[in-house]
Amino acid sequence: MLSIIVPSYNRKSEVTALLQSLTNQTRFNFEVVIVDDNSSEPVEITQDYPFTVTLVRNQENKGAAESRNIGVRSAQYDWLLFLDDDDRFADEKCEVIEQAILNNKEINFIYHPAQCEMVNEGFSYSTHPYTDINQLTLENILKANKIGGMPMLAVKKSFFQKLNGLSTDLLSLEDYDFVLKAITDSSFSPLYLPQALTKCTFHTKRSSVSTNNTNTKQAILKIKQKFVKTPEQAENFQLNSLYMLAFPYVMNLSRKAAKYYFELFKHSKNIKYLVITIVTIISPKLAINIKRFI
Repeated sequence: MLSIIVPSYNRKSEVTALLQSLTNQTRFNFEVVIVDDNSSEPVEITQDYPFTVTLVRNQENKGAAESRNIGVRSAQYDWLLFLDDDDRFADEKCEVIEQAILNNKEINFIYHPAQCEMVNEGFSYSTHPYTDINQLTLENILKANKIGGMPMLAVKKSFFQKLNGLSTDLLSLEDYDFVLKAITDSSFSPLYLPQALTKCTFHTKRSSVSTNNTNTKQAILKIKQKFVKTPEQAENFQLNSLYMLAFPYVMNLSRKAAKYYFELFKHSKNIKYLVITIVTIISPKLAINIKRFI
């Protein structure tokens, strides 16, 4: 029923731990497709699991978006789940997703909250996607992605293919672009599940989180060209763009994030962003901890 697509690059040990974690699922109604994106030390599957594991190795580095697309082309089942190699599914996720599909034959898209763990700071928080599917408008999602990234989605394979998968011309924000493509498609038929079925981990000052935001700026420009058509959409997307540009700086505990939060305050007149600006200037680590409460 379910194909779990896992792209991985130079994190061989994470793949082993991820596969072991999936042995805790309450239903083995899935296969796993690992796409090794030409890692310097190739991923190897050295043991058997109570589910099928398919390993695909890219002959050259393709990036996360195309690696997921490659995984989908190898998928055997009708519904797709996506998992990053350092994230985990709740033990009941595959069972809950299967039951939701069986009970809602008309849907092609499922989304749910995630439990996010700030590893270095020692706390976790839950995301808050829109609970009412009527709120999944282009105007709202341009203002903030209150649906989630690929690990918080289940997508019918035929719908994923209709959308031409993830956009490979983007080197950043591919998940967000996919969500925008989904909600603007005439056949979009979503279902919200209230359980936090994915656990995402975040590490501040991790080498993979670059403050070179060139790719993000280019992705923002391309997304704007594709989806922004009205003054309201432009204003909403401007706010979200500033938030997305601040993210890598705050994750690297850099006070440069304050510049973007102050711009958010000037555009929105929301006092929350002024408070975050001041806190970020005082202590970026303290600003990270605000996520406990908002």
